[in-house]
Order: sequence, then structure tokens, then C-alpha cells
Amino acid sequence: MKNRFALLILLIIATFSITACSSSNSSAPPDNQAHPLGWIASHAEDALATAGFADCTGCHGDNLKGSGDAVSCYSCHSFNTTPPFIIHPTSWTNTYVDHRGYAATYDSSVCASCHGSDLKGSPAAPSCFSATFDGRSCHPAGPGEAPHALDGSYLNGSAHGPDAKADLTACQACHAESGGPGTNPRFNIGIASAGGNGCESCHGVNYAHPASWAGPNNTFHYSAGNIQSACTLCHGTALDGAGGVGTSCLECHAEVTNFTLDCTACHSYPPTSHGDVASISSHDECAVCHGMKESVTGGFSASTNYNLFDKTTDTLGDHWDGNINMNQSAGYDQDQHGCDACHAISGYQMADSGLPVVLEAYGLGDTVPHTLDGSFLSPANHGPAAKGLTAAFPNGLLDCQECHATAGGAGTNPRFNVGITSAGGNGCESCHNDNTAHPSAGTRENINWYDGTYVHSNASEFSTMCALCHGANLEGGVGPACTSCHTVDPVANSTGCVSCHNVPPNGAGLAGNVRPNRQGEHNQNGHSSLINADAAETCSRCHFEAGVGTANHFDTSSPATVNFNHPDSTDTISATSDASNTTCTGACHLTGAGYDFNFYHDNKSWY
Repeated sequence: MKNRFALLILLIIATFSITACSSSNSSAPPDNQAHPLGWIASHAEDALATAGFADCTGCHGDNLKGSGDAVSCYSCHSFNTTPPFIIHPTSWTNTYVDHRGYAATYDSSVCASCHGSDLKGSPAAPSCFSATFDGRSCHPAGPGEAPHALDGSYLNGSAHGPDAKADLTACQACHAESGGPGTNPRFNIGIASAGGNGCESCHGVNYAHPASWAGPNNTFHYSAGNIQSACTLCHGTALDGAGGVGTSCLECHAEVTNFTLDCTACHSYPPTSHGDVASISSHDECAVCHGMKESVTGGFSASTNYNLFDKTTDTLGDHWDGNINMNQSAGYDQDQHGCDACHAISGYQMADSGLPVVLEAYGLGDTVPHTLDGSFLSPANHGPAAKGLTAAFPNGLLDCQECHATAGGAGTNPRFNVGITSAGGNGCESCHNDNTAHPSAGTRENINWYDGTYVHSNASEFSTMCALCHGANLEGGVGPACTSCHTVDPVANSTGCVSCHNVPPNGAGLAGNVRPNRQGEHNQNGHSSLINADAAETCSRCHFEAGVGTANHFDTSSPATVNFNHPDSTDTISATSDASNTTCTGACHLTGAGYDFNFYHDNKSWY
């Protein structure tokens, strides 16, 4: 009896002991398996801690190829034939990088042993459908779903180029080292079909774009996107090249906020061998010859038919196509490299760039406003233009100034000594005297612009055109003050008698007997009232055909020309003149226009 009771107590104690042991050890394996839950994720360390996998061979067989219900270790470690065991192929040095080569041909049964039958993960391996893993971008749509074709077609620049331009950091996720602005990541990862060195399989070291991406070429970076993140990877955090393997963007761009271009990055200003053409207003900087120029805002100002590049459409335009664009009407000679429509070739050739030349009609400056065959040198042709009397030259000398004079406005005294190679190369001064662009008395010619053959009374734009050399207020510059001849009002009465003569000439302007305001008998009864009535008309009663615009009016000889042959008069008067005086004989019968006077002269002297 005692023995039976003792045995029962032992059974109860044993039962409590077993129950207590099982419930207090959470890592103990379940009754129907040998390893704890989740042990597959950590068994590598446990196995390696036992030399020769001794603890494993007890169940998995001496060769670890399985025994009974214990599976073969090689069912998971399929890339091994003998220990030590690894998970992935021996060629993989970086799992994140190297698994991409299997994306198109992976064996789901091989991957499933760790990543789960649906590849959505297990305690031993992450899901292949994760959006991120360990801070890296993954493929939430599943393995093999790269954002581009994997058949090799994406290696074509026309295929991957636009995507890389849009945001290079998207390529970095799979094909470059990690890092943000200024880290200079190598884009040398993956792309097994192109050699396994990522973008550097085709592009240069430290490049993920063409080395000559600044043009001229058809891969111009003008339309690159995400600049502040993508370009800063290699060009420095401020895009100034500091600490970057890429150059400073400021070498070509005036600034890196709006990325306005600096033309001098490629061209000196003006380009070498062009002389000082940019300073000559007629060239309009580069536009007249090349169809475009730099605008005041730092961009480009293009003429008609010149195609600028367009970032929105990735259109390269004419500037970056590798050709030199020339305005066809400039008469560019491709053999002599000069513009013979405006210049004699000698002395105006430019250096040969070696680039092909494309001739276009750019509108601005593509028609010279006058003939270039020498006929325009005739005063009958260029004279009216210089006065501003033709449609092509509405502003007269101001229009001539653009091509044939130095720049400047009123009072600047510009020299009209530019161009006209067929006449000596000194512009208007090839024929006219220095500091003039009209007939004048001097060394090259001795013609006054008021002698009857050439008159300036019909010139336009006095206040701007004549002011260039006669002073901003026509008070005098390199040309005399207009008031030296126009004693009263050189502007308002530019074609009337009172512009030079007071009415009647009475000494109020120029004193005494100084031309052109000699008093003489102008103030006598009848003369003064007659002249005051209508000076421009009634002066001709005595000075017929000697008015403004006639040779008699500007012959500068003394005395003034007297002619009584007015067709409307009933005069019987005649006059004789010597070097100092005029004597009148006869009568003046002035009738009509409200006048009824009889003047009788008997050898009457004027002075």
C-alpha cells in the first residue's frame, strides 16, 4: 500500500515538473518539431557555432542531405554542394545589387524556400514586393518588374536618355552607389548585359550621361530635370563644382537659379577673329550675321526663322546642332570666310571653324537698305536718304549712323567714318570732310549745303539728326551753332525768310550791315509794310527767283541779287548793281493782294 502511494506521488511530481518546464520556456520547440519557432532566421549562427555542424548531423544525416523526416540542408542552400553554406550564389558580392541580374529569369521555386511560396516574405527573408528594404528602393509590383524593359532595348540612348534626363536619381536607386548632393556616387552597378558596370559600362567613369553633354550634340542637357537633386550629386551641393567630380555649372551659366547662359563660356566677346563687330550697332551684336544674340535678360533673342532650343519639347534648335548659321543676305563667302555683301573680302576674313555652314534668311538685317553695286554713292541716290526723304531712311542720318558711324545721340559728335569699302573704307568721310556726313567746305570737297545745288532746308528730324553734331539744342558741336545763320528761330522757321533775316531786316538781330541782316532801305515807307505782310512771298517782288533753294540766294556775293521780273507785277523798275550797292530806276506799281502803291525811283541807291 505504501509503495503504491509513493509511486502516485512521484507521477504527480513528474507531471508538474514536465508542465512547469514546458510552459516556462517560450523558446522550447513544439512537441512536433525539433527547433524553436523562428529558428530558421537565426539557425546560421547556431550551426556555425558547432564545428562541422555536429549538432545538425544527428537529424539531417552525416552528409546533411536529410534523414527520415529531417530535410536536406541543400533543399534551401541550393547554390552549395558542400559546407560552408551560403544563401545566394557565390558570385554575388552585394545582394541588393547582384540579384538584379536574375530579375528576368529567376526561379521562383529556388527563391521561394526563403522568400515564401508567393515571394512575399518569410521569417528567413524579406518580401520581394516591399517598397523599401534597408533604406533602399525596391519593387512593390513584384520581382522582375523593373521600371523599364529588360530585353536590352533600354540600352539605346533614345530609350533611357529621356528618363535619365527627367530625374537621374531614379537611375541611382538601382545603378549607383547611395548618397545625396555632393557625395559623387559611382553609377557603376548592375546592367549585366552591358558588362556589369552600370551606366559606366558605356559612359565614362563618374558619368551617368554623355561626356560632351554640353553640346553641340543631340543629347544636350538643357532639358534635364530635378537639377537641384540630380545634378548636385556630382557637381557639388551648390552646383559650383566644390568637392564634386563634375565641373562647376557656373563655367557656362551666369547663375544657377534660373540657369541663364553666359555666352562667353564658349565664345569670347566678340569671338576671336571677329574684331570689334559687337560694338558696331549695325551688326546688332551677333544677330545680323547669325540670326540670334544674347538678350538683356541673359537668354537668347532670335531673329525670324532662327530655331531656339525648347526645353519643354527637347528641341535642340539651330544653336546646338553643330553647324554655324549664317544670314544668307550677308553674302557670306564660305571659301574666304568673309561677308562680301557689306565688306570687301580683303581684311575681313574670319578664322575657319571647321564646322559646316548653313545659310538661312533670318529677317533682321537680311536686306541691306540700299544697293551695294556702287550706284548709291551718287549724291542723287544717297542724298535724299541722308535727309530722311525716302521710305527706307525715314530718320535720315540717324539710319545711316547704324552702319556708317560711331554710336551716340544728340551732342555726341559721332564720326561717320565706318565702312563703304568701295569708296575707301572711311564711311561717309570717304568723300565728305571729317566730322560731316553732308556737303561742306573743307579738304575733300568745297561745297556748302546751302548753295542752291545742295540745300538742307528740307532735311527731316532736325532736333535729333542735326543735333548729333550741332549740339543737343543746336547750339553747336563739331558743327556750328545753327543760330550763326538762323538768327531768329532755326527750327520753327527753317524754310522761311525770317529764319535768317529779321522782318524787315532792321539790325535787331545781326547789327548794321552784316549779312544776312543788312538793313539798307528795307525800313522805308512801303518797303517795310510790304515785307511785313508776307515775307516769304513779298520778298520775291524785288528778289524774284532768288529765294531759298536757288543758287542766287546762296551765292554769298555782295550785294544781294535783285530781280524785278515777278510775273504778277506791273513794275517798270530796273536795277543795276556793283560790288557794294544796288541802284534802282523806274516805278513799282504793286497791285493786287490788297496793295495799291506807286513807288518811283530815280537812280535811288539802296545803301
